[in-house]
Amino acid sequence: MTVLIFTGGQAPDTEKTAPFFNNLTIDYIIAADSGLDTYEKFFDYGLVSKDPDFLVGDFDSVSDRKLLEKYQCERDVYSHDKDYTDSELALIKARKIAGPDGKVVLCGGNGGRPDHFMALYDSFSRDYHADVWLCGEQAVWFCGHGASMEISNVTFEDRISVSRISSEYENTKLECKGFEWNKLFEKGMPSLSNRISMEYFESGKPISLKAKKGSFLIYVPFTAKVSQVSLS
Repeated sequence: MTVLIFTGGQAPDTEKTAPFFNNLTIDYIIAADSGLDTYEKFFDYGLVSKDPDFLVGDFDSVSDRKLLEKYQCERDVYSHDKDYTDSELALIKARKIAGPDGKVVLCGGNGGRPDHFMALYDSFSRDYHADVWLCGEQAVWFCGHGASMEISNVTFEDRISVSRISSEYENTKLECKGFEWNKLFEKGMPSLSNRISMEYFESGKPISLKAKKGSFLIYVPFTAKVSQVSLS
């Protein structure tokens, strides 16, 4: 089960995200607040072909509240004063629907207010986090403790970064092979603007990652292919 969330804030470019969406099977769509505008943008471009299944939020930033009448799906409408952001409410709902073996993809939430952006980054420390976050110019993949990943379909010019989740700034270990720089910083952000090594690029081998201790976020181009190999 793959649940796709469209949320408010700056959304990634439709054309740039097309390679990601072309390899994505969508089972359920949630639109959070002005994420309904983002949904329409992606629908019009042809990247999604089904109506939203669920609407959530206070809808104080949607471009036109008449959009709420356009879609006759289940919804939870909240007051402006609430305990969670609209994106968090969508993530909580999505994780329940996807289940432990499903995938949650979050689209949007970049730019605008930095506190909202940081709240989404912080959500990766919670049990309702997304598995992939599409924002700005990159796809952000969650690599949880014990997980292994392979990254392929990257050029020598593509930049790949690694960060820790907000609750684990140190005492973590990520084992990696195939980067130009495989030695990562022990505190803070382990690796910024790394790239595939020339050896791996010329041989066609994928970059491999294993979260030996702690959880990490992997930032890759939308064109990259990421395979979650195993959980130990």
